[in-house]
Amino acid sequence: MLCLCGTVLSAQQESPPLESGSTVWYTLPVEPPSTCLCLMVRPLPQKQGPAFSIDIPVSPFWDTVQEERIKSRTIQFGGSATPMKSTAMFGGWLIPRIIFTAPYFRTTVEGGVMKTLNPGPSRIMEQAHLVLEGSLWYALVGAEGFFGQEQITQATKGTNFDADFRRHSYGGQGWLGVKFGDFNRSFVAGRYARGYVRTEGTTRFNIPNVSELDWLPLYLEEFRTKSFSVDGKVAARQVSQSIRLDQVKYERVVLSPDPLRFGENRLQDMWLRTETEVIPFSHARALRGVVILTKDFRDQNRLMFINDYSSLRVLLRISFN
Repeated sequence: MLCLCGTVLSAQQESPPLESGSTVWYTLPVEPPSTCLCLMVRPLPQKQGPAFSIDIPVSPFWDTVQEERIKSRTIQFGGSATPMKSTAMFGGWLIPRIIFTAPYFRTTVEGGVMKTLNPGPSRIMEQAHLVLEGSLWYALVGAEGFFGQEQITQATKGTNFDADFRRHSYGGQGWLGVKFGDFNRSFVAGRYARGYVRTEGTTRFNIPNVSELDWLPLYLEEFRTKSFSVDGKVAARQVSQSIRLDQVKYERVVLSPDPLRFGENRLQDMWLRTETEVIPFSHARALRGVVILTKDFRDQNRLMFINDYSSLRVLLRISFN
């Protein structure tokens, strides 16, 4: 706004009131402030409280050891013999996964009993897996342990007999690492771990007109493990994406004198696993879907000890924040 004023002044003692000459007003054109009607988008909070989730598997497929490896008694050889992997369809009691996460703590518990639905020898799988890890500032510490048992009825058949097979394994590892971010939101973490695993195979012969015989040992192997893993997660309002790369090295506690007869002394695994979580209903955020994809870059030697999920896994997640 511009204002020009003119005024006549007089220096006499008795002077009339001051009179103004001319006044000019000029207002520059100014655009009125605009009002922006923006969409009301509620941002995700910077920090969330603890979250509790239950994952129910939808796909029934699991990877386990081929029956031929069991018949030839080379299951403990690892991937140095014929390929390990055999995909089987399991049913019965599901193996759910329970996850509890806080910004600086995470635990996963998984386990159950399942039975094969495929035609052929009956396989009963019992296994459990526990993971605990927490961070202080940027330091990350954790530990995990597992137990697995699988029994195959009539794994081997002869002329007048058949034999059952049973595998019993357990082990664990502890790690140190670094972590940046929030387990409930977005984070990046790296770990270096060392551990121990033990696996034992036994067989029992079933002979007609002979009472039940005892289980006989087939093999007993112990391995030291070293592993390195990197994983991260990016969380949005409707979709979150996790990715993890694992590399594991196995070394026999008692070295094999003949790798061709008893298997290699040093084995290795490497796999990449992605997990996509989708919230399909905005008004029912507790109900979610999870898809897990696994890509192996080396032999699945971990199948010597415990069954693993197939390369594609679908779960129904119920989450409480």
